[in-house]
Amino acid sequence: MAALTLYVIGPPRSGKTAVFDALTLTPHGPNFTVRGGHRYGTVKVPDPRLAALNALYRPKKYTPAEVTFADLAPAGAEPVKFGDLTGLLGNADAFVVVVPCFSETDFEGRPLDPAAQLESLLLDLVLTDLEKVERRLERIAQDRNRGQKVSEAELKLLERLRAELSADRPVRDLELREDEEKLLRTYQFLSQKPLVVVANIGEGLLNAGAPAPLRAWAAGRGIEVLPFCAPLEGEIAQLDEAAQAEFLKDYGIAEPARVRLIQSAYRALRLISFFTVGEDEVRAWPIREGASAQTAAGKIHSDIERGFIRAETVAHDLLLAAGSWSKCREQGILRLEGKEYAVRDGDVINFRFNA
Repeated sequence: MAALTLYVIGPPRSGKTAVFDALTLTPHGPNFTVRGGHRYGTVKVPDPRLAALNALYRPKKYTPAEVTFADLAPAGAEPVKFGDLTGLLGNADAFVVVVPCFSETDFEGRPLDPAAQLESLLLDLVLTDLEKVERRLERIAQDRNRGQKVSEAELKLLERLRAELSADRPVRDLELREDEEKLLRTYQFLSQKPLVVVANIGEGLLNAGAPAPLRAWAAGRGIEVLPFCAPLEGEIAQLDEAAQAEFLKDYGIAEPARVRLIQSAYRALRLISFFTVGEDEVRAWPIREGASAQTAAGKIHSDIERGFIRAETVAHDLLLAAGSWSKCREQGILRLEGKEYAVRDGDVINFRFNA
């Protein structure tokens, strides 16, 4: 699959641009491009399993998975109105929602209520979707009045969505059949996107983490909240590996928040990784949890998916312990799986196929 795309959004003065900067900084400086006035930065997904396989094979090419972060409101710009950017926001795989938690008052001097700010922003997404549904229902009614044929299944589903959205319920909370999910795919509803909530805290709150009311509000809706100190994470991101480890140790931090944020996004999107290995390349491939071996083959190339015969598979830790693919075969730990096999996180796969 292409790089996972996470759009960084948040209320005014939430510090989301600072969060984006921290996510896309490297020891060599900022890593982003500007397209249409919006900033995009792509980073490698850290995975110690892939790194260990790379050390074992020492291939010509090492290809971790990638995540692209997008900042739609650069510093100094007017706040983003979701209704004006539905087409662009619809391209997101998930939203990283930044909530300000670094002071007791907001930028207008009012008492800061992070949970209320998050609730308000998510409601804006729901209302944006509601407007889209209502516009589509109006067009369907016009088509019907002209005697044109309309999809009764689509009409029924949209009427259901209108009722749910009018009650402030996001699309992601609805139980949808597979055919209904397929029907809605082209709509790219914003309230259907998975969420990772970032509590943008001050350095003095590192030990306390995100405010308890915000955690409680999010937990009640099955949303993860990640404490993130943007200035500190920006400093960490610019250090080389050795200096970074020492810095983290001094602050009592296990790993950079960027790593935890990507892991949280993978969970929200129900993504796992399988690996391909060899002298030419060691590579990670993100796929949906529960995806079949044949679907995984298609991530590499459509020809492999069409000509799929078998998936020669072994868990990454067994391969590392054995030391080579041939040793795995000698030890009888390689498995031959068919097209319906549900790929497991950490599988190393060699696909057999007809060219």
